[in-house]
Amino acid sequence: MVEAVALTQPWQVRFRAAGNEGVADTQKNGIGGTAGLRPHELLEAALATCLTISGRMFLTELGVDDEHLKVSVDLGREETVTRFRYQVELGPAAEPHREAVLARLEASPVRRTLTKTLVFEAVTSGR
Repeated sequence: MVEAVALTQPWQVRFRAAGNEGVADTQKNGIGGTAGLRPHELLEAALATCLTISGRMFLTELGVDDEHLKVSVDLGREETVTRFRYQVELGPAAEPHREAVLARLEASPVRRTLTKTLVFEAVTSGR
């Protein structure tokens, strides 16, 4: 579970989970800042980090150097679809395994989560 708490600066939020924390921020109508990732960038970060970790684990299983593995994610918010575009860069030792790496990334946990039907539920605390 992630908890997010509003900070005094407009629109900054501190979020934390399992002892780790970060700051998110945004700008709207000239108010706010850039002290942290914007909320949609956090979605991009979730997918990019998961794909990178999954790729590294797979290359390690193969005994291949993962030093140059890099994943970039761009979130497109279109009228009827949300589109995640990702690019995978591999180092020379891993490049011959590109197709296998890409196939493994299709089964990464966050990618699998994001491809399922999403349901949002507000839970009352019982107060």
